[in-house]
Amino acid sequence: MTDARAVETNKKWASPRQIRAAIGHFELKQYECAMTLAGAGESILSENPLMHLFNVLKRKFSGKQLNLFRNWLKHATGPDKITIDELEVVVAIARAIQKFVATYEERHGDFERFSEWVLDAGYIKTRSPRGSSSTCGGSFNVAARAP
Repeated sequence: MTDARAVETNKKWASPRQIRAAIGHFELKQYECAMTLAGAGESILSENPLMHLFNVLKRKFSGKQLNLFRNWLKHATGPDKITIDELEVVVAIARAIQKFVATYEERHGDFERFSEWVLDAGYIKTRSPRGSSSTCGGSFNVAARAP
C-alpha cells in the first residue's frame, strides 16, 4: 500500500515538471523561482554529448559565468542584491528545455508554447539569405547531434 502523502517519481518525470513550473513562474515574473526550477530541471538530467544550448554555450563561457544567477540564488555568497534580466531567465529555461529534449527526444506542449513565445518576443534571430535580420521560424528546442 502506498502513502497518499508521498509521490513516486523519477528524473524523466521530475525534470519536465520542474521546467513547466519554471515557465509558470516566468509568466508571473517570479524570476528567482523560474531560474531555480529551470536549473533544477536541467541539472537533474545526465550529461550528454548532444549539442543542446548549454553544451554550445560552454564553448564560449565558463560554467561560473553561465550559472552566475543560478548559483547566487542557491548560495549565501555574493552581493546581497542583484538584478535578473528577463533574458537570463529565458536562457535558463531554454537550456533546461533543450537538455530534456536532447536527453529523451520528447517534447511537451508547454515547451513548444514557451519556444513560440521566445521567437515571437524576438529573443532568437537568424540572418536571412540577403543578410537582414529576421526572426527564426522554427522551434529552437530541438537539439542536434554533435558532429
